[in-house]
Amino acid sequence: MIKVWFDALTAKQARIAAVLGIVGRDEGIDLLITCRSYDYVEEVLSMFGLRYVCVGRHGENAREKLIRGIERQLALLDVVGDFDVHVSLTSPDAVRVAFGLNKPIIALTDTAHSYFVNKLTLPLANVVIAPSAIPMSEWARYIPSAEIDKVRTFNGVFELMWVSRFKPSGDSIRRLGVKSKEYVVIRFEEAKASYYNYGDKSRLLIRIVKNVLERGYSAVLFPRYAYQEELVKSELGLYMRLGKLVIPRNMRLDGLDLSWHARAVITGGSTMAHEAALLGTPAISYFPQRYYLDDYLISNGLPLYRCVDEDCIDVVNKVLDMDIEHVDTTPLLSRMEDPTKLIINEIKRLAGVGQ
Repeated sequence: MIKVWFDALTAKQARIAAVLGIVGRDEGIDLLITCRSYDYVEEVLSMFGLRYVCVGRHGENAREKLIRGIERQLALLDVVGDFDVHVSLTSPDAVRVAFGLNKPIIALTDTAHSYFVNKLTLPLANVVIAPSAIPMSEWARYIPSAEIDKVRTFNGVFELMWVSRFKPSGDSIRRLGVKSKEYVVIRFEEAKASYYNYGDKSRLLIRIVKNVLERGYSAVLFPRYAYQEELVKSELGLYMRLGKLVIPRNMRLDGLDLSWHARAVITGGSTMAHEAALLGTPAISYFPQRYYLDDYLISNGLPLYRCVDEDCIDVVNKVLDMDIEHVDTTPLLSRMEDPTKLIINEIKRLAGVGQ
């Protein structure tokens, strides 16, 4: 068996770990999963019945991020033991540990704008796997020109790894007590990420949520931080008491099932928007910066829309006024590439299997 260490820092990365863990078993891969206690990471890992060890916390400012990172590297060193290959979606702590132990590193990445993380991880990786929609010139900012050929690209997005394996059940909406197409899923922005320097958008999102509720829809809301949740309770507490606004906690809900049955998905990030659009549910991202993968998915005909600040209410209303509630994306997805096989092949190559 090839022992692969995967470090998951977000719910998206937990999904990647789940697919690699399940598919990898048939490929002779034993996946050791570590994580960081943050957001919905542990819920996703538990939902798939995966074994994992959560280590450390995240920092909220530059100094705290550094301190927490150093502490976490030392803690990871005690947890991971021996392994053959490290894989992560650019986890600075895990990549540093793997590099220090002289172990091969596969860095998965789709965030060319994440300057600090990319500077700390991509130069140390043996292989970088990224969507081909992101120009190679973006990776050349972080990788020495003599090593640029270590970038492997695929015609798709990482979200295809789990969206292509998804079957809707309706279990999540039954447990929440909401009806299909009568609610909107809404996700706050990642305001404290190292790459996010666009100012707090919480007030904008409160206005968006209020607009959705006033149009007669329910809202299923996912804050990222405690202050965002407190703001919702302060501004929209009446809707929560009436059961029109729900903030799920510790329910192990399948986010894909929620997005499949939603009338729309609105997020300040990209993952939930990309998942929803791939599923055929209209999705809106209010992430302030141009994002290559948004352009890629939109150009392929997926129901993804973008807005910035003051035009968001108009875009939300436009989407909710559409007659089409769901798009059959099957033919569109069949033209895209699921990167799972590429990742597993690179694991085997670096581990010296089948050479």
